[in-house]
Amino acid sequence: MLYIEAKFFIKDDQREFFLNDILPLMETARQEEGCLDYHLYESFEEPNQFVMTEKWANQEAIDNHNKQPLLLNLFGHMKEYAKKPTVVNVFSKEE
Repeated sequence: MLYIEAKFFIKDDQREFFLNDILPLMETARQEEGCLDYHLYESFEEPNQFVMTEKWANQEAIDNHNKQPLLLNLFGHMKEYAKKPTVVNVFSKEE
C-alpha cells in the first residue's frame, strides 16, 4: 500500500479557485480503481494551508490517477494558487 501526503499553501485570494478545482477531483479520485482513501484537511493554525492524504493499493493506481484530467487541471493552476511550493511525501507500507 502507498500513502501520499501533499501540503498545499494557498494564497488568500485564490482559496475559492483552489477549492473549486480540488473538491471535484476528490470525488472522482475516490471512485478510481485502487483508491482506498482520499481526504483534504485544513490547518487551524495556518489558514489556507491544506493537507491531502491519499491511500492507494499500488503504484499502478497512482500512475493512472496522475493522468486524470481533473488532477492535471489542478497541477496546471498551482502556480496561480500557491504562495509557496506544494510539499509531497510518499510512504509505503506492506500489509
